[in-house]
Amino acid sequence: MDLAYYSYLAQTIPPRELARALAVRARRAVVSRLRPLIFDVPPEQRRARALYALTDSRPALVEPWERESTARLLRERWPESCTAVMREAEAARRGVLSIFGRPIDCGAPIDYHRDPLAPHVRYDPRQRGDQVNLFQPGADAKVVWEVGRMQHLWRFAQARWLAPTSAERTGWARAWIDGVRQFRAGNPAGLGVQWSCAMEVSLRAMHVALTFAYVRDDAAVDEPLVRELLDMLDEHCTYVENHLEETGAIRTNHYAADLVGLTVVGALFPELQRRWARKLWDEIPRQCRADGTHFESASGYQRLCAELFLAAVLAVRAAGESVPREVVKAVAGLFRSLALLLKPSGAIPQIGDFDSSRGLPLSPRRALDCAYLAPLGAAGLDDASLKFGPCPPEVGWLLGPDGVRRFEQLENDVVPGDVILREAGIAVLRSGDAWLCMNAGPNGQGGTGGHAHNDKNSVELSLGGVDLIVDRGTFVYARDPAERNARRGTAGHSTVQVDGLEQNRLVPGRLFALPDTAQARIVRVERRDGFELATGTHAGYKSAGVTHRRVAALSRDSAAFIDELRGHGEHRLTLRWYVPHTDLVQRPATPAEAARLEKLHEQGLAFGYDATRCIAVGDLALFAFGATLPWQLSLTDTDVSPGYAEKVFSRLIALDFTGSVPARLFTAVLFLRAQ
Repeated sequence: MDLAYYSYLAQTIPPRELARALAVRARRAVVSRLRPLIFDVPPEQRRARALYALTDSRPALVEPWERESTARLLRERWPESCTAVMREAEAARRGVLSIFGRPIDCGAPIDYHRDPLAPHVRYDPRQRGDQVNLFQPGADAKVVWEVGRMQHLWRFAQARWLAPTSAERTGWARAWIDGVRQFRAGNPAGLGVQWSCAMEVSLRAMHVALTFAYVRDDAAVDEPLVRELLDMLDEHCTYVENHLEETGAIRTNHYAADLVGLTVVGALFPELQRRWARKLWDEIPRQCRADGTHFESASGYQRLCAELFLAAVLAVRAAGESVPREVVKAVAGLFRSLALLLKPSGAIPQIGDFDSSRGLPLSPRRALDCAYLAPLGAAGLDDASLKFGPCPPEVGWLLGPDGVRRFEQLENDVVPGDVILREAGIAVLRSGDAWLCMNAGPNGQGGTGGHAHNDKNSVELSLGGVDLIVDRGTFVYARDPAERNARRGTAGHSTVQVDGLEQNRLVPGRLFALPDTAQARIVRVERRDGFELATGTHAGYKSAGVTHRRVAALSRDSAAFIDELRGHGEHRLTLRWYVPHTDLVQRPATPAEAARLEKLHEQGLAFGYDATRCIAVGDLALFAFGATLPWQLSLTDTDVSPGYAEKVFSRLIALDFTGSVPARLFTAVLFLRAQ
């Protein structure tokens, strides 16, 4: 037991919430064992609700009679996306699924109990879900859960709408039906790893419920199937209700996802009598900050929640019910703040954990691609302030031709500039094709950690569609705890480390605990002498008597960083830059480059750049360095993770300093190639 961690929680979490947490846990322990997973529904009631499910009065986001017009629109406007959808659908029929945005062979039929990235790991399908050991050595339940979300049902459903003949359409409908039946036969309710996490059960039910609209009018969909489908959704909803991930003290994206699945199923299948929307409407504003960011302090999880919350809003509206104004505002904020962070490439920066999850996997996309997101929110919420860029195919799939028309009629077309999201502690600078993001915000989940990293004053830098400095990424969770901690630790980010200390303490044995003691914040964003500037600060090294303040400056042709270490005493400092390229070489600056460095010095953005020890990144950029302390430069091989369970070779630039603080460290990045 880590007494320091529990002492921190006791000081951070209000006493009322702690008491509530104990009550919730006790109630859940009792209820989950007493309430059955399968209701004994009378045969006549099962038949009546099955017949209702086949009627045209069923609520849906898209209607079956819109199939031909929607498919025609999609093929005409987004042919490449349609081709990618059909390619993934064909692969899914062979058991090759898109997992974390990459094709992974999961077997045919799909083995829902085996980890496709570590085939030697297989979970016991007979074990109670709530007794599965999710942290066994070498295992990563996250991977098998991704398979178990059954997101491939979207591809079968979409392929049915795109198929040109009735016979092909029925073939895809049967693929959807076989997928549902195979899962249910191989994963009895409450047993196995696919029933070990309520969030995963909930999201699986959501995907089944949403995709049913695309197949329900096919001749292959009959009353016996619908009875099975309703029984399956009943089982899933009952399990989630019995295992709500509401600890009381620290409610997370898991709890919100639990409520989303229940809300979507309840709205689209009213005969199941699941009424959870009010709970979700209470939770969404609680998890969304005033600046529009999500309280997990992780950009990837914010994308997931934005899509999930949108699905719930649309499902409830499809059922003819209203959604509170404050909920719609909070959901719109998630889309807007993510759009404000976007790189020129359309990717989001990796702030905190990134697990490549999608709430609405409507089109195949790269893991970090989020250019589609705000336009989807604009169409779904009828909000012109979210119209960042053109209409994506997701709008056609989710909202049909009417949704596309609504989007095009929105008047606003937003072009973002510099951004400061104060509650999240994030600043974004833009100058021409250059883009820079600095993170100096609180840890997630009310300061307890969750998906946050020790990334205070860390930055990412891009020029056009090319990344020059990136976050090292997440890679994996439970499969490799040491790797997990290395990547969420201070040394896994492009920032300064003092005496090998962590900015916030990594709690032994707890992969998602990170007590927030650094008190990081963005001080200001401003414009001066042709540069966009952001200043961040944190006190993560106060135990060593040191505070770190970083000024980041950006212009069209360069970036500059001033790291001020304030305090006293002798210290070891390490400054790291993760560069997602391999063609890095150490060389002196050319006379023209040296003149550019001297100009930065004259503008107050440097002191003592050493033009003889620079790092060139191909023909893209030149890194130059200076400091008030002597320094050693090293260039080593490393990797970065642009998606969950994914690595890409890269290089690490590191500068080591030893001496007294106060001290100042200087880095310049000259852009060598116009974009």
